[in-house]
Amino acid sequence: MKNTKKALGILAFTTLMSLASCGAKPGPTPGNSSKEEGGKDEKVSITFWHTMGKSNQALLDTLIKSFNQKEPNIEIKASSAAGGYDDLKALCLKNVSTHTLPTMAFCYPDHVAEYLAAGGEGVCVNLDEYINSAELGFKEEDGSHMDNGSKKTGKDDFVKAFWEEGCNYQKEGTYSVPFAKSTEALFYNKDVFDANGWSVPETWDQMWALCREIKATYPDITPLGYDSDSNLFITLSEQMGIPFTSSTGNHFLFNNAQSKLMMSDLKAKFDEGLFVTKGTVGNNTYTSTKFTSEELLMSIGSTGGTTYNGTDNFAVGVAKIPSYDLTRPAVISQGPSICIFNDATKAQREAAWKFYKHISTSENSTYYGVSTGYQPVRLSSYETDSYKAFINQNNGLFGDVAKVSSTLLDSYYNSPVFVGSSVARAEAGKIVSAVLLGTKSVDKAYEDAMTTCVNS
Repeated sequence: MKNTKKALGILAFTTLMSLASCGAKPGPTPGNSSKEEGGKDEKVSITFWHTMGKSNQALLDTLIKSFNQKEPNIEIKASSAAGGYDDLKALCLKNVSTHTLPTMAFCYPDHVAEYLAAGGEGVCVNLDEYINSAELGFKEEDGSHMDNGSKKTGKDDFVKAFWEEGCNYQKEGTYSVPFAKSTEALFYNKDVFDANGWSVPETWDQMWALCREIKATYPDITPLGYDSDSNLFITLSEQMGIPFTSSTGNHFLFNNAQSKLMMSDLKAKFDEGLFVTKGTVGNNTYTSTKFTSEELLMSIGSTGGTTYNGTDNFAVGVAKIPSYDLTRPAVISQGPSICIFNDATKAQREAAWKFYKHISTSENSTYYGVSTGYQPVRLSSYETDSYKAFINQNNGLFGDVAKVSSTLLDSYYNSPVFVGSSVARAEAGKIVSAVLLGTKSVDKAYEDAMTTCVNS
C-alpha cells in the first residue's frame, strides 16, 4: 500500500512539475476570479496543494462539499501536488520566483521559513490580519471550550503547541495554521506481551530492560524498531535536555559531548541487537513493516501512519512512547499545517482563509482526525460527542491510538524554526544511521553533519 501511494504521489508530482516548467500553473492563476477583488456575488476560485492519498482526499472532498453549501461562490481546486512534504516544498520553492504559487498549501514550519527566505516576507500571508479581524476572524461557533470557568475561543481553542508552531518564525506574525497533527506512539504485539506477562515500558530504562528480556526469550527477534531516525535523535535530545538547535545565534548546537554520549549509548544497544531504525534495516523499509510481519515485537512510529501498524496476524497494542524522565515527558508534534500565499488576489486569500476556518472547526477537525489517525487540532474537538463516542467505543486500532494521543496534549514540543532547520533534522537522522551501522565514527558523523548544516 505504501509503495502504491508513493507511486501515485510521484506521478502527480511529475505532472505538476511539467506544468510549472512550461510556465503553466495547475489550476487557476492569480487574479482568475471574475473580478480582481471578487464582488460579493462573483465566483472566486482558489487552488489548494496538499499531499493526501486517495482515501484522505475523499474526506477532503466531503469537507469541500459542506463548505460549498455555505459558500457556493467559492470554488476549491484541490490537488495532490507531490509524493511527500519535501517534494511539495521543492515545488513551491520552484514557483516562488515565477509567482505561480497556489492560493494555499500544506506545509511544515521548516518549509515556510524557506519560502520567506526565498521570496521575502511578502511570499506568505501574515494570517494575523484574518485572525484578529472582527468580520473574518474565528467565531464561537467554530469551536470553544471551558477552562477554569472561562470560555476559550479563537486561537485559544487550539492545542497550544499546535498553534504556537505557526508563530515560531524569525519574524513576528502567524504564517501557518494547523490542519491535522500526529505524534509518535509505541505499537506492540499484545498477544506476545500477554503470553509472557510483560508490562509496557514507560521509561527508556524500562524499555532497554524489556528489550534484553525479549532478546533472551526470543533470540531471533529484534525487540524494537524506530520508524524515524531523525525523530529518535531529536526526541531523545529533547527528553534528555541535550541542545539540538536554536532559533538565534549559532543555530546548530547538536555537536556537543552530551549528544555524542547519547549516540555512543545507542550504538552499544544497537550492537546488542535490541533495536533497529528505518535507516538501518535497508531498502528504505519502515519498521512498521517489520513489526506487522512479526520480525519485531514493538515499533515506534507516527500516529498518522496508524493503518500501517495494523495487522490480522496478532492483536496490536498502543501506548505512549517511553520518557527519559516521567516528570518531563516530550513527544513530537508533526503533521500538516496550512499557509496562504500572497500571489493570490485579496478575494482569493480571503476565500482560502474562510475555507481553512471551515475545515478546522471543532466538528470538522474531529471528523478528519477520527477517520485518519491524525489528531484534531482544537481542544473543543476532544469534548465533542462524536470524539468521546469514538474513543469510548470499540473502534479498533484507530480508537486505541486516539485514546493514547488525547492524553498527550500537554506533552508536545516544537523545535526551533529557521532557514536550515530542515537540514538539521535530516542530518540528525544521518548521524543515527551512520553511527549505528558503523559506516562512520561518532566524531566523524557529527563533523560531517555540522559541515552540511553550516554550508547549507
